[in-house]
Amino acid sequence: MELNKLNHPIHSNSGIDINNLKVWLPEEKSWWRRKVTKPKKIILNDVSGYIKSGEFLAIIGPSGAGKTTLLTSLAGKCVLPYEGQVKFKSRNVKDFEPGVVELLPQFDVFMDSLSVVEHLTFMTEMKLGSVRNPQNSAILASLLHELKLKPIENNPINSLSGGERRLLSLATSLLSSPLVLICDEPTTGLDSYNALLVISVLKKLSKAGKTVICSVHQPSSDLFREFTSVCLMSEGKLLFNGTQRDCKELFERINLHCPINYNPAEFYIKAVSAHGEDNYVERLLENKRDPSYSDDGTSLTQSTTPTATFPTCQRGWFKQVQLLVWRSLLTVKNDTIFFLFQLFLTTVISSMIIGTCYLGISGRTQQGVQDLRGFLWLLLSEVSFSLSYIALYAFHADLPLFKREVGVYKTSAFYMCRFLTLIPRCIIWPIVYVTIATLTVQLPNHILTALKFSAALVITGIASSAYGLGMGALFSSSGVMGDVMPCADLPLLLMSGALLRISSLPVWLYPVKYISHFFYGMDAISNIYWSQIDWIECPTNSTTACYQTGIEVLTENGYTNYYIFDTLGILSVTIIWSLLGYYGLKREENKGFVY
Repeated sequence: MELNKLNHPIHSNSGIDINNLKVWLPEEKSWWRRKVTKPKKIILNDVSGYIKSGEFLAIIGPSGAGKTTLLTSLAGKCVLPYEGQVKFKSRNVKDFEPGVVELLPQFDVFMDSLSVVEHLTFMTEMKLGSVRNPQNSAILASLLHELKLKPIENNPINSLSGGERRLLSLATSLLSSPLVLICDEPTTGLDSYNALLVISVLKKLSKAGKTVICSVHQPSSDLFREFTSVCLMSEGKLLFNGTQRDCKELFERINLHCPINYNPAEFYIKAVSAHGEDNYVERLLENKRDPSYSDDGTSLTQSTTPTATFPTCQRGWFKQVQLLVWRSLLTVKNDTIFFLFQLFLTTVISSMIIGTCYLGISGRTQQGVQDLRGFLWLLLSEVSFSLSYIALYAFHADLPLFKREVGVYKTSAFYMCRFLTLIPRCIIWPIVYVTIATLTVQLPNHILTALKFSAALVITGIASSAYGLGMGALFSSSGVMGDVMPCADLPLLLMSGALLRISSLPVWLYPVKYISHFFYGMDAISNIYWSQIDWIECPTNSTTACYQTGIEVLTENGYTNYYIFDTLGILSVTIIWSLLGYYGLKREENKGFVY
């Protein structure tokens, strides 16, 4: 199957109408004095034009001309305030289902540890349905072949060259067989060979009937020659929209002649970039005549043809979670050595140090009471802190990928995936800690108590991970989560009762313990141990009050003896932080597609 067959019926009289499009950056004010710090800035200024179906269009212009903003507006992904309309097939471009219009951003973002075929398989499953479907399998195989990705299909993405990554990004966009493909500087960072290769693929798509729109920054003469039409922009205005021959004639009408053997694109850009007496922007606007528009400003061709049927599908929520987890597990498999090193460094060595320092301690002596408190607190804190800080940075690395894939899957599915992929750590970390650290400590019913410790720390670890994910999602984009989280840790940590008697807290601060996973975790493991201690040695010559039983130790520290209380408390904390994490991700999603 060739690229020209990877499309659906397209009517030659359908295109993209741009009607009086105006986009701006709103003014910014200081929150304390309400003084304007940044004035309103116009990015696109009353842009109108018509792009015919099947065109291979180059948008050129100097930096800051508004090319990227125009592209995102054409794709229906601009989140800035705007006026005017962009219509495709007589419908607002924002009203089309995903896959009809695809935007290929300037910079490629992937999960780099995946292989080429793993990435495309995931995107096929998300966009089209099961790869076991013969039609979907044929589309995937065809793209691998036509875009010359077949020889490198098993290579990890982080080993690909710039041209290969660009082709992979292009293959991802073509899976849904879009009618309109919009590319933001597709040749950026590529050598002349790879740049020409990418452009030739895009031109082949336009010949197959797709509308391909590219912004290009100072293209070479060879690249520029490949485009059938051109849009020239400057200062947020559309100065010209038409064929290259019409563009040449327009410049000649204002007595601007491109020298022989000179790059036309460079000549046009230089002319509209000049300032002062040599600024030709106004003269071009005065002489501009868009051949696609009639004298009254209406499009010569309007389509009432209904949109084509596409093979895209919306996967169910559980299937989305399954596919996202599958992709995440592939990265873990590819990074197994790092995972094992992290396990060894974080848990094995730390638990050995704890076990060595508390060698032979028992809670049946007055001195042992304090030692056991410290031992239990270290177990809890090491598990909680290690898991919460791993979770804290879970979204930081993946946020660009998540924002690039907005619309492919639901935000809640992405959050649930990240939460589920942390569960194995929440199980393995506590078990390793308890197994090694308790080897040197005297525990009543040693094996059974160690198992109970592990279970309590596992559910505490899950709450800690939810806490870390919540903080990470709320502050990832600002980059301050590493500064904010320690400030939140301190009051929650003090609520554990290990460093401060909970009963001595001020009344107004007492409720904070009910949102502290440290408190519920410490309460649970303290109950597990001290409820089994029915007698504590008290020297006859002691001048201080002695603890007689483990229940007295629990009472003194302000702990309860109800396991259901701790279970419900940890569940509540997990839900609260998960909802906050979802809110943080949803806020990032609402900022729009990252380009």
